[in-house]
Amino acid sequence: MNVLQKYLDQNKITRYQVAKKTGIANTTLANAVKDTKPLSGQTVKVISAVAQALDKTPGQVLDDLIALDKKGVHPLN
Repeated sequence: MNVLQKYLDQNKITRYQVAKKTGIANTTLANAVKDTKPLSGQTVKVISAVAQALDKTPGQVLDDLIALDKKGVHPLN
């Protein structure tokens, strides 16, 4: 599973909810959570939108994603 999708699941928020709260395109989010998309390939736009939707800073979200990635949540797992 993609680390961003796992993060969204853990925070009980859907891609649709992020799109509605922030105005980011749902297709952009769909591409960001593909199993083949590594954390290093995520954009500032996506991380910022997730942060805004969760009322966190982009830095907090990135730190959380890095920690989650280090736990071994990698694409195709």
